[in-house]
Amino acid sequence: MLKLNFKDIIYLLLYAIPNTILSFAIVHIINNVLSGNDEFLKGYMLIVFLSTVFYTYLLNVIFQKKLNKYTFKILYENEKKLFNQILKAPLKTIEKFGTERFYTAMEDLRLFADLPFTITHTVSSVLMLVLGVVYMYTLSPLSATIVIILIVLVAVCYFVVMNSMSQEVGKLRKLNDSYYGYIEDLISGFKELKLSSSRRKNIMGKYLGPNRDKSEGLDFRINYIFLSINMISQYGLYFVIAAIMFVLPALGILERSDVIAYVVVILFISGPINNIINLQQAYTRFMVANTRIKRFKSDFQLDTEDAEKNLIVDNNFQSIEFKDVCFAYENKDDEEMFALGPVNLEINKGEVLFIVGGNGSGKSTFINVLTGLYKPSIGEILINGEKTEDLNMDLEDSIAAIFTNNYIFSNNYDNYTIEKNEEYKRLLEVMKLHEVVTDDKEESARRNFSKGQSKRMSMIFALLEEKPILILDEWAADQDPHFRKYFYEELIPRLRDQGKTIIAVTHDDAYFHEADRIIKFDYGKIVKDVKVEKSHNLAESLWME
Repeated sequence: MLKLNFKDIIYLLLYAIPNTILSFAIVHIINNVLSGNDEFLKGYMLIVFLSTVFYTYLLNVIFQKKLNKYTFKILYENEKKLFNQILKAPLKTIEKFGTERFYTAMEDLRLFADLPFTITHTVSSVLMLVLGVVYMYTLSPLSATIVIILIVLVAVCYFVVMNSMSQEVGKLRKLNDSYYGYIEDLISGFKELKLSSSRRKNIMGKYLGPNRDKSEGLDFRINYIFLSINMISQYGLYFVIAAIMFVLPALGILERSDVIAYVVVILFISGPINNIINLQQAYTRFMVANTRIKRFKSDFQLDTEDAEKNLIVDNNFQSIEFKDVCFAYENKDDEEMFALGPVNLEINKGEVLFIVGGNGSGKSTFINVLTGLYKPSIGEILINGEKTEDLNMDLEDSIAAIFTNNYIFSNNYDNYTIEKNEEYKRLLEVMKLHEVVTDDKEESARRNFSKGQSKRMSMIFALLEEKPILILDEWAADQDPHFRKYFYEELIPRLRDQGKTIIAVTHDDAYFHEADRIIKFDYGKIVKDVKVEKSHNLAESLWME
């Protein structure tokens, strides 16, 4: 998710190299003062020492400010980029994989906020370690080699165990994927859960509870191992120091006069060594998160390109035609399930079409294809007589739709405003909501409504978009009988007179005569296309096999 360019690397080195030299200079002064070197006991050395400390502090403060600014810019830019790419994902992919993957993807993404900091400390630590090792070699090459071997042995033990933890971290992420799915069930199905004690017991006893129990044990084991391994790096260095102070001088490998210098250097590089070892935990999490984000982008068919296609949209809608259009659902194993089509149909400007059929007949699937939410498997779609490759993009400025499970956004994401909008006030009266919504404030229009009122408010928003095609998926099903009659007998004719093309999924056969045409679906195919001329026995003839 984060790539360092050449400029970033140069900037990183411009900080890391001076910081390493200054930090090592501090240790060098301390070492020589403790050793009694006369050159380092003169009065001006206090000023040199304090100046070095001050410049090191100043360098770190300036760099950390820029690093934090860069880090948060990268994080929030990547969040916006991922959200923008999610908006481009096909609907069927979201339906296939579910929404819980979004939450874990966001969680994984936020891990990368620490990546610039981690890389910086890794580079600085490596440079400090190199300088420390070089300094030890100038004192005693053989002793330095032995010390390095001991340090490497401690580090190898750490890395072997740490690398084995990648799979455990991946398992924990998968458990969290399922956990977010259960949370979605709990929130969205709260009313159903409240009505069934057995359902409540099962979701806790068989799903949420076991999931959290497994996560608790796995999370504890991962963190306990991380903690234990971190202690190896700390206490392992004590064994190295013991070897320097007692073993090497006893064997005559290291001069007793150089022991202080060696111990000081080891204490100096112990910080960088601990950083390098402990940062392995962060790199393990980065690798797991990066793998999961790549899989997420692959599963959701997200493009890496941010640029929108510059399509020329023709708002002068005249007709839309389906030629042998088919669409097939697939499960997670890519096995074909329900199929729509082949559909051959032409819809002209100003028509009122009612889409009818039994449950599972393909009505909603057809609506999803018509709106461009589903791309046809085969077949052609023509707009105003011209073939389109992307119906959603070509007609997005022409279609307003209200789906069965309509949703009112918490904010106004459209290009119109409702404050001081006379058309909005008029539509409130048309939809009989003027006594429910008494002002033109956004918060009044976006509060909790009954299902029927919510559908009416969605209708107001759809009409404010001023688009020529209005698609309604069982819109009237949640209305009371009085308003349903008003909708079919007054509102639809009024919208037709305004030039709207209305495509409505409905079961209200008492009002079939208000349509211009009625399209009946059965098993994914159009079985009847009836032009309405009179209401006599219309419903009966449509429902007859």
